[in-house]
Amino acid sequence: MRRPLIVALVTILVLGGLVWAGWSAYRFFYERITPEECYVTTPDGGAVRLSPAMARNASVIVAASVERGLPEQAAVIAIATAYQESGLRNLDYGDRDSLGLFQQRPSYGWGTEEQIMDPWYSSHRFYEELVKFTDWETSDVNDIAQKVQRSGHPEAYRKHEQNSIAIAAALRGSAPESLGCVSFEPDESPDHSGLERVLQAHGLTAEEADGGLIITAPDEAAAWAAAHHVVANSYEAAVTEVQLGDRTWQARSQDWATASASGDPLTISVSIRS
Repeated sequence: MRRPLIVALVTILVLGGLVWAGWSAYRFFYERITPEECYVTTPDGGAVRLSPAMARNASVIVAASVERGLPEQAAVIAIATAYQESGLRNLDYGDRDSLGLFQQRPSYGWGTEEQIMDPWYSSHRFYEELVKFTDWETSDVNDIAQKVQRSGHPEAYRKHEQNSIAIAAALRGSAPESLGCVSFEPDESPDHSGLERVLQAHGLTAEEADGGLIITAPDEAAAWAAAHHVVANSYEAAVTEVQLGDRTWQARSQDWATASASGDPLTISVSIRS
């Protein structure tokens, strides 16, 4: 009786070792062939790909529109503009003295170099100019962006409109579970300041909880906006998991999935790497 039992135990251990080795090998190769990127689902089922820095900058641009009390269309216009001008990157160079997300020029009165290199300042400065045009909400996205920027390429903003609509919808909360990121190694030294700033723009605060944060939103749109902003800032803030209601996102998986246990539909639970 003992010998068959020993053989069975050895077999189980060997099989377990093989399964563990296979899973480890899968993770090893998956992490090396899968880019650490964010993805925003478009209405037609496609996806917009964003680097971590692009996602974080888009988060700021959208949050600044909320902070100014502007509708979603303002964020669409601003993102389309930043897409064309900088590729949604905070560039410290450009044509002549152009700088930042919107390639604003100190010599044209947009602000100092230091101010323009601050995504919050540059976003607010863009909106400040945008709303001077009384028809900006009903104007063609390309045409109103050109009025603000006065670019040498007056039709260049048009090609970014659809991607910008998808990103703005995700970060304003009107398109639930449409933004996810893949992250394998969140920052070792988490910086929550960027995340806290975008949440503050939405009138939300993050309360510390065991192993993470808890955010309570007033309605579904605000809840999904907050959840997407958390994911967009997940690299810098070392976020590993976000749950909203019965949906959850994990850093190693792009998509939102069904949570093991359903939570409050207006409460965002955030897990942070310790």
